[in-house]
Amino acid sequence: MSVKIESNSYLTEEQQQVYQLRESLERNGGNPVGFLGLLAAVLRGDTWRKIPSGVNDEEPFTNFSDFITAKPPFGLGSDVEHVRVLLQLRHPHEGVDHVREEMEAMRAQVRELLGPAPDEDPIAQDARRFGAYARSGGWVFGLLVARSVQPGQGHGGDRSSLNYQRGERIDGSSVFNKVSAKRFAAMSGTTSTRVMRFYRAWERAAAAGVVPTFENLVPGQDVELPEAELWSEYFTKYEQSTDRRESIAEQAEAAGTSYTEAMKVAKNPAALRTAILGDPKTAEAARKALTDRMEDDVDLQIAMARRVTAMPELKKAIVTEARRTDQLDYVRRVATEGKLKTPAGQLIDAPSAVVAEAERRLAAIEHLEDPNPRESATEAYEAIQELVAQAIDEDPDVRVSEQRARVHKVLTSTARNISSVSDAPLADIADEELIREVMALQESVNALIALLSPQTGNRLRVIDSKAI
Repeated sequence: MSVKIESNSYLTEEQQQVYQLRESLERNGGNPVGFLGLLAAVLRGDTWRKIPSGVNDEEPFTNFSDFITAKPPFGLGSDVEHVRVLLQLRHPHEGVDHVREEMEAMRAQVRELLGPAPDEDPIAQDARRFGAYARSGGWVFGLLVARSVQPGQGHGGDRSSLNYQRGERIDGSSVFNKVSAKRFAAMSGTTSTRVMRFYRAWERAAAAGVVPTFENLVPGQDVELPEAELWSEYFTKYEQSTDRRESIAEQAEAAGTSYTEAMKVAKNPAALRTAILGDPKTAEAARKALTDRMEDDVDLQIAMARRVTAMPELKKAIVTEARRTDQLDYVRRVATEGKLKTPAGQLIDAPSAVVAEAERRLAAIEHLEDPNPRESATEAYEAIQELVAQAIDEDPDVRVSEQRARVHKVLTSTARNISSVSDAPLADIADEELIREVMALQESVNALIALLSPQTGNRLRVIDSKAI
């Protein structure tokens, strides 16, 4: 059934019908009345199977997709996806039962002939992914991460928060916000560590100008990817799964810093040491990092403790710092709690003047732009102590109570010390010197009792040391 086409008058009846369908598709934009009705007629009569598939080709079409894409006058010269879109249009007369039934039957037949749309077809989706990976290798996965992940964004989030909120581009189109590596990993069924390997590889490639930077990528955006062979220069060479690298990667994500820069430092300890020795700011950063690490690193705690015990100047500094901390805490308690501890150890209500001075001193320390904490705390502590001594001296009742507390403190300590030798074999170890010391102690006790006798009457009896 070979046909030579010179004008429309020589087309077969079937070709005339296809020609009208193509005219409806091209010239009037696929008006539902014309295109949908004609397409239903072509399918109902199986017309597309009754015409040759090409010039000097007697074989008719066997595939509906080929019929759609074939050049006129044999096919529609269109695109399958274009036809799918037109099928979603509603025929103006679908409110009429027989028209609606005809349109539903036509659409069902087209879906059967064309198969599922690419977005619905799992095989087509896998084929596209396979083709993309075959062409560009790991860059495909790198792009998925680079356009979707912003480390630390939203702290993980969920579907009801940042992950699915829409932003807006300058041109008014929608764009989804990026998510954290942890959230992206949870959505993909992998680990944030693996996600960050791809993120860091893309970061290095962007720094080299091979791919767009993260700031120029938004979720869902496609870009031209480099050759597959180049991926190994930015991924395999660096992203070896070692504990040291993974630990640095996790810290980089948590701090929102560059993993690449952190690895450069980690690879050159000598340069790091030089920077610490030569630059106060670097030394301060190193100090803070070591302090933070010691919270969970027992081995580092032990190493630092050994280092301190081996350096007398450090031991002295620790004692001084501990004293300063205690002094500052004392001033802070007076200012915030209104209580103070006297030299004899009593906890009493602080006079209002002492509280006001403590508040003033504390505020001055906390608002100094470049304070010397040690000197500031000591000065504040000594000033408060001077006021406390003055307040005790001016209040007779407090003065007596303080003196009594001091005597009780001394006597209690003395009694505790005497009791501590009661278990010793005194009869076996006693010599003349030991006996003289005990007798001198007894005489001191007798003297104290004599002083207390006027207040106690006959309740106290002076013990004659000569009777011993």
